[in-house]
Amino acid sequence: MDLPPVEELIDYVQELEGKVFDQEMTNNKENIYKSILEDILTSCYDMEENKLLSERYPELYKKIDAEKLVSNLKDYIMEMNRINSLGI
Repeated sequence: MDLPPVEELIDYVQELEGKVFDQEMTNNKENIYKSILEDILTSCYDMEENKLLSERYPELYKKIDAEKLVSNLKDYIMEMNRINSLGI
């Protein structure tokens, strides 16, 4: 039995496995980034809606503290970075 072709095939399969793994990692990070952006966008829409409601019904809705909002946003991004090892 000729071993070099078998060894070449094994090397080729290992190379493909590495490429598939790299692609899965890229797709996973893209999904994580997309999820983070969707969360941030939803929060922005909620803030805008709350702002309109607080102007219209000041007795029912409190104004949003922008500094607190930015601080929470930063904390959220940093926590997602830590959990998912995003390298931000």
